[in-house]
Amino acid sequence: MALRWNDLSHIPLYEPGKPIDGLEDVIKLASNENPYGPSPKVTEAILAALGEVYLYPDGAGRALKQTLSEYYGFPPEFFILGAGADELISMLPVLTLGPGREAIMAEITFPMYRIATLLAGGRVRTVSMTDHYDLDLSAHLTAIHEKTGLMYIANPNNPTGKIVDREALLSFLKRVPDDLIVVLDEAYAEYVTDEAYASALTFLPDFPNLIVLRTFSKAYGLAGLRIGYGIAHPELITALERTRKPFNTSRLAQQAAIAALGDQAYVARVIQATVNERTRVYQTIVEEGWDVLPSETNFLFLPHADPRTLAYTLEEKGIIVRPLAGGLRVTIGTPEQNDRLLQAVSTLS
Repeated sequence: MALRWNDLSHIPLYEPGKPIDGLEDVIKLASNENPYGPSPKVTEAILAALGEVYLYPDGAGRALKQTLSEYYGFPPEFFILGAGADELISMLPVLTLGPGREAIMAEITFPMYRIATLLAGGRVRTVSMTDHYDLDLSAHLTAIHEKTGLMYIANPNNPTGKIVDREALLSFLKRVPDDLIVVLDEAYAEYVTDEAYASALTFLPDFPNLIVLRTFSKAYGLAGLRIGYGIAHPELITALERTRKPFNTSRLAQQAAIAALGDQAYVARVIQATVNERTRVYQTIVEEGWDVLPSETNFLFLPHADPRTLAYTLEEKGIIVRPLAGGLRVTIGTPEQNDRLLQAVSTLS
């Protein structure tokens, strides 16, 4: 007898970057991980917390929220914690969507927006990019109608690495209807050096319909612990809390995040090293004749007609990258990893 379940065939499977476990002489540049790892203070905090792993974590994450409050200058009630920003991405359509309701997102952006929307029973309305792979915010506004319940904006955008500048973002937020929740995913904000950029946190006090998502997975090097957070007005946070699972962030993750926030000098060194390598890798690939987008993140996007074949070719050379629709995404690694990548790219030019 066949088992019975809901038909979920319309929901795409999330394709994670390939692991390197069991492989020899392979480097992974597929998942935008921080190759330098977290601050040594994080390791100390995890070791100190190991003796209490038999206890449930603080379900409210009060200590971490207080630390975030002191860092950002918003009261603790402006924060919500998630098992990575991914969990918050999945919680938001549960709050805002349902049968017939739609979420607006860019055609080329983080795939979890689509998956989360469909799992919540919503519909996806995609908006085309500009010819230069920029987000078309005017088109996002045009797409809004009576069935729109949510809008996702990644800034910087994943996988293109491009940003929406301060003036364009503020103009956009002013034109969004007051009752439409806008999700500003800033997972890669720490890597931005373009002075035209401004975090949406700058505008948060004036927009109760805005929630900004951040993560400890990238610049802070805690991808394996799954810890992220959202920042919004308390009314929205309180409503979103109703969709959160109890004890969704672990004791170790909370303590690690507190320690990571407390060592900004280390984070600054990691970011600078990444930015330096990003510039070097970008310039070298361009000089080799490849089409590559300028990036404000810890990865580069190479538009390509056959990204899977190109990814397979690099994999044969011991380099795992991420093929996506329309191009290849390559994480910025350590100088040694990047040297190997550039050597491989030079043989393909």
